[in-house]
Amino acid sequence: RQCNFTDMPAESILDIQVDPSLKENFIERNPCESAIQCAPEMSEHEVNTERFETQSRGINHVEGGWPKDINPAEVEQTMRYRKKVEKDEVYIQAIQQLGSVMEHTIRQNNAVDIYEEYFNDIVEDGCTEPPSAKTINVFRDPNEYKRSAVNISWYPDNAQKLAVAYSILEFQRSPPECAWIPIFGMLSLQTNQI
Repeated sequence: RQCNFTDMPAESILDIQVDPSLKENFIERNPCESAIQCAPEMSEHEVNTERFETQSRGINHVEGGWPKDINPAEVEQTMRYRKKVEKDEVYIQAIQQLGSVMEHTIRQNNAVDIYEEYFNDIVEDGCTEPPSAKTINVFRDPNEYKRSAVNISWYPDNAQKLAVAYSILEFQRSPPECAWIPIFGMLSLQTNQI
């Protein structure tokens, strides 16, 4: 049944008289202010700072950092260089010093019983159900060259948006058309969480 609302003047249903004896139970607060915010607080701040020029440099440590005149692909050159370095007095002293530090650390580890149950009183509340995963969507790289997704970041508001960082991890094998891609591709990203 539909409700029918009409305009009418205010009507007093109940009038409770003041009891002066109850006034002693209360303390007057002056001033009394309360702030209520129902929406999430967001802010934006921009700062202009002095420009600072930076330059990124890197090295691919697939085969270690060799001198420029040593080709790491040549086994004979690397063996000769290793023998030369191993005969150096500074190298021998460095190895002896690192050996004493390593021995000290190993002796510390031997003093601790790694198989002892240290937290017997903690009850595991693990689930007996085996972990599982289900594919809902497959997002493909829009680029024609094969790149790996190296990081995924979800937008904090209800996780309805996501950002993916793609990178060619084998930099030397990059196609020449990708010369505009920096030496170290984007390896991490983060959505703006205000």
